[in-house]
Amino acid sequence: MSDLLSLIFIVTILNGAASALIWNSYRHLAGVPTIALSFILGACAAVLGLSYDPGPGLFKGMTGYAPNILIFTSLGLCLNGVMIFLGRQPHKWLLPFCITFPVLYWPLTLYLSPESGASRSLCSALTTTIAFSSVLPALWRARDECSWLRWTLLPASVLHVGIQDAWSVHRVFQWWRGTVDSTMFYPWTVVETGVAHHLWFICFLIMLGARLQSNVTQRNRELAHEIDNRRHLEQQLAATLAAERQIHAEHRQLLDVVVHEIRTPLAGIDRAAEMLQVVPDGLPEVGRRRLGAIRDGVSRVTGLVDRIMASEREAHMTAHPQPIDLMEAIQTVLQGLGHLNAERRVNIVAPDNPILFMTDPGMLIGVLRNLIENALKYSPDGTFVTIETNETVVDVTIRIIDQGIGIPEMERQSIGRRFYRASNANHQSGNGLGLFIVRRFLAEMGGSITHADGPNGTGTAATVVLPLRSPRWQGPDRGQERHHA
Repeated sequence: MSDLLSLIFIVTILNGAASALIWNSYRHLAGVPTIALSFILGACAAVLGLSYDPGPGLFKGMTGYAPNILIFTSLGLCLNGVMIFLGRQPHKWLLPFCITFPVLYWPLTLYLSPESGASRSLCSALTTTIAFSSVLPALWRARDECSWLRWTLLPASVLHVGIQDAWSVHRVFQWWRGTVDSTMFYPWTVVETGVAHHLWFICFLIMLGARLQSNVTQRNRELAHEIDNRRHLEQQLAATLAAERQIHAEHRQLLDVVVHEIRTPLAGIDRAAEMLQVVPDGLPEVGRRRLGAIRDGVSRVTGLVDRIMASEREAHMTAHPQPIDLMEAIQTVLQGLGHLNAERRVNIVAPDNPILFMTDPGMLIGVLRNLIENALKYSPDGTFVTIETNETVVDVTIRIIDQGIGIPEMERQSIGRRFYRASNANHQSGNGLGLFIVRRFLAEMGGSITHADGPNGTGTAATVVLPLRSPRWQGPDRGQERHHA
C-alpha cells in the first residue's frame, strides 16, 4: 500500500508539472488555464498532505486543514474550467462555495467532535456531491468533439461521488453506534481519490487534444474557404482586366477616329490660311497678322493632338521644357480667346521685369487657355477677370481671379477628375475635361493648382505654381535661360 501511495503521489506531482506546461502553451484556449491551475493546486495539496497527522485532538486534526482547502479549491476550479471548455456558462457560486464551506466546517467539526472524523468526512462528501452535481448536466449534454465524455467521465464521476457518500454515511453510522475514529483520510480512500484525480487528468489531455484537432480542422476549413474566395476573386479580376482591355482598345479606336476627324479640318484651315497669305496685295497688314495667328494656333492644336496621342501610347504626357516669357504666353492665349472678348475683359497685374523661366510652351498655353476660358465663360457679361503673376527664387505663381459662380468648397477636391463638373455648372455647356487636362499638364510640368474663393467670397481664385526650372530640363543654368529667353 505504501508503494502504491508513493506512486500516486509522484504521478500527482507530475500531473501538476505537466499542467503548468499546458497552461503556459495553451492559455489562449477557453477553459484550459482554469483546468490546468486546478491540477497545479492538486499537486500542492498532495505535498501539503505529507504533513497531515491522523490522530485525535484539535491540533493534529488541523494539520489536514490546508490540504483539504486546496483539494476543494482545485475541485471548484476544475469543474468550472470544464464548463467553460464545453462552452457552458460557469457557476459563479461554485468556487466560493468550494473554498468557504471547507474553511468553515473543518475547524467547527473539530471543535465539536475532536475525537471523531465522521462529521468532517460527511461534510467533505456533501461538498463533493454538490460540486459534481453542478457539472453533471453539462457532461450529459456534451456534443461535438467532447461527446465521449458522457460515456466515460460522467459514469466515473457518479461512481466517485457514490463511493465518497457511501463511505461517509458508513462512518456516521459507525459513530452513531459508538465506534469513534478520528482519522479523516484512509489509504484506500486516498487511492480512490487519486485514481479519480488521474482519470480527470487523462480526460483533460484527451479533451485538449480533441480541441486542438478541432481547431486545426476548422482552420483548414477556413483556409480552404479563403482559397476558394481568392480563386473566385482572381477569376473576377481576370474578367475585369479582360473587359478593361476591351474598353481600352475601343477607346483607342474612338480616339483615333476623333483625332482623324480633327486633323482633317485643321489641315484645311491651315491650307486656306496659307493660300490667303500668298494672295498679292489682297489683305492689309492686320489681316496678315491674323492669318499668322490662325496658322500658329492650328500648329499648336495639331502638336497638342499629336502629344495626346503619344501620351495614350506611353501612359503619360511628356514635357519638353524651353525658355519662355510668361507675358508672351498669356497674350497668345488672350488672342486665341477673341470670341470671348478676352483682350478687353482680362486685366493683367504683373511685375515690371519680364518673368522668364523654363517650361513646356504648349502645355503652359493649354493650362492658361483652359483656366482663362473657364473664368470668362462662368463670369457674367461685363465683369472682369484678373491675372496676377509673381516670381520668386524657386517658382512662378499665376493667379486667375474671376467674379463668376465659384466652386462649392466640398467639391474642390473633385474638380479636375475626368468628366467631373461642379454641381452649379449645369447651366453652361461643357464636358468636364478642361481642368482634367490642366491637372495632367501641371503634373508633368512639376506644378500644382489650388482653388479658393475670390475676393469678398465671390467667384473663384485659381492659383497655379510652376517651378522656375522644370524638373525635366537638363539645359543651361539660370543666366543662360534668361539669355535665350
